[in-house]
Parts: sequence; structure tokens; C-alpha cells
Amino acid sequence: MQQQNGQLRNGLWIKLVPSLYDKNQVSNWLSRIKYPGSWSADNVENFETNLENLSILQRLQIVTFAFENTAMHYTRHHSMDISPPALYQRLVVEGKGSYCFGMNTLFLQMIRALGYRAYSGSGRINTASPDSPPNFLSFVHEVLFVQPIEGSNITYVVDASGGGSCMTRPILFKDGAKVMGATPSEWHTLVKTGRLESSLECSPNSTEPAGVEWRLVVSHGSDSGPATTRILYSFIEDEFFTMDYECSNIGIYTGAWAEKESLFTDNIVCALCFWLSDEEMEVKLAKTIMPETAKCDVYSAGGVPQWDHSLMSRYLGRLGLHKNELRRHVGTRSETLKVFHTELERIAVLREFFRIDIIQADLEYIRGRAPALELP
Repeated sequence: MQQQNGQLRNGLWIKLVPSLYDKNQVSNWLSRIKYPGSWSADNVENFETNLENLSILQRLQIVTFAFENTAMHYTRHHSMDISPPALYQRLVVEGKGSYCFGMNTLFLQMIRALGYRAYSGSGRINTASPDSPPNFLSFVHEVLFVQPIEGSNITYVVDASGGGSCMTRPILFKDGAKVMGATPSEWHTLVKTGRLESSLECSPNSTEPAGVEWRLVVSHGSDSGPATTRILYSFIEDEFFTMDYECSNIGIYTGAWAEKESLFTDNIVCALCFWLSDEEMEVKLAKTIMPETAKCDVYSAGGVPQWDHSLMSRYLGRLGLHKNELRRHVGTRSETLKVFHTELERIAVLREFFRIDIIQADLEYIRGRAPALELP
């Protein structure tokens, strides 16, 4: 059966799966991410599970919780616990963050608790530079598939992890689907394709790649040159489960894959999205050509929501911490906010900008590790 636009292979439906979180926990999550309205354990069952609300939930999650790996380096156990109880405690109760396995696992279980039909899949991160052939890792990323429309198997891909050039809204599961990123200078596109080295072909002696994987491509505009394009990751439609992520997770935080990918092993990585202010929005809107995109579909054709001061139409910026520098990114502009040289200075930045509180006593756990700065 040929795959239809917006549908999983063979027209598969996602069934409603019970969440691992209860009504009290999902109401506390909604409160933590500041979802509009008053939501208690008594009324979360009245939540309207539609596409727009899914988008709002995704956007609120990535401005609330940091994409970060501090537990790898500032704890005695040097691990990243991605079990649902631990994630609830760390993110919802303590207000800290996690990386993709943790962020998307939390999001999946929370939207299931609200009544969304969803499952998780996995992807391979591309470590190559922009406009270069891809260099894919193993399955070290988590993505979500959601069917948010009642009585329909139309499917959207969601990534609520918030790291790097992250998606900021759902995207229709369709080859060529396009959505705006943080601002109109950034776009995400889905491409269905196959690898040149693949053993599969569409037919004997075919020259077309077997379309068995999907790629999320990000494009960034520039004020002074051509746009850059980069494959963020590839992924497949198969459903992945807890054990799959736990195995990959162990490889990441133990450094077992450090020869292939040392980003998390060698660095304190931290990123967080933030809302642009009304003043920043006015500046951005003055530089944005809207007419040709304002009427397009926001979730598949690159439509830019008309600015109405809502959570759906407000642009996003990103804070990023890497090595000894904190940078603020808005559209095509980037500026350094802080440069630090000691661990005391770094934990002060983590507390002030990312709401991650690390006590001074825990600095002993990073001593001797690759990302350690000057210690007291």
C-alpha cells in the first residue's frame, strides 16, 4: 500500500495508551509550564486534545525546561536518569531539565495523560557541518508521532526536547512538509529518502533511493549571505520502547560512544528557548515579509502565524551555553552574554539563566572530568 501524505505506513492508527503519570502529575506539569487556565486533577479530563493545543504545549515545554546534561557531571552517579518518576521529580518538581530522551519521554507521557494518541520513535543525529554530506550516529535521539485530530489518523511529528535548532511546533508527517522555526529566518522541512549506502532499492536496478527513512532538515537565513542547510537527524517510523532508550542512554552518559560523539561527555551542554518581548517582536515584524506566507498552513506549508500577541504567533529566541560562554540567539543575530572561567561562575550562570541550581558542594563531582573549569 502506498503511503499517503500525513499518514503512517499502511494507514496505521495510533491507539490511546494509558499514561505513566496520573491526573495530579499532569495538572502539576500544566502549572509548571504555565499552560493558560486553571487545571486540577478534577478537570484535566476536559482538556481539548487538538492540534493547536498540542503546539502550545510543545512551545511551553521548550521555554520552561532546559535541554541540559548537568547531572552527568555534577552528581555522584554521573548518569542521566530518564525513568518517568525521576523525570517528573527533576523537571516538574525541581524545574531542571534533561536532554532529548528525558524531555520527549516526559512530554509523551504527559500528552497521553491528557488524552492524545501518541508513540515515540528514534533517530540518528547528524554531526556533519551545514551543507556537507551527513555523518549519522546511532539511535541517540527520540521523536514523537502524534495523531491529534479525533477520528483521524493524520499524523504529526513532534520534538519537544528544545536542544539546538529545535522544532518549535508540530510538523505534518509528509514528504516536503515545512514549518517555521524560532523566527522566520529558520525553517524545518521533512524529507523522505534513503541512504546511498543502503542495501535496499525500490525495484531491481532502480536508481531511486529506497524511501525508508525520514530526515529533518533545518535552514537558516543570513543577513549577509546565502542560507545554510543542515540535516539535524534522520528517523524511522518504528515504535521504540523504554529499553531501547535506556540502552542508548547508558552509552551516552558513560562515554561508551565518546570516540564517535563526545559532545555530552566533554561538555556541559545547556540550551533554553525564550519568548521575544513585544518590542523585539515589533523589530522582527518590521523586517519580515509576511503576505506570501501568512495564508499558508502553519504545520505543513511554512505558514507564518499572524502576530496577535498569542503563544502561537510569538517568536522565540535561544540561550546556549557551551564550554565557557553563554550566548543569546535571536533570528540571524547572536551575542555573547557571559564569559566565565571558573566552576563557581558557571553554576551562577546556570542558576540565573537556566533555573538550574547546583550547590557548591557538588562541584567536587566534576573534578577531573573533561568539562571541568577552575575549581575552588
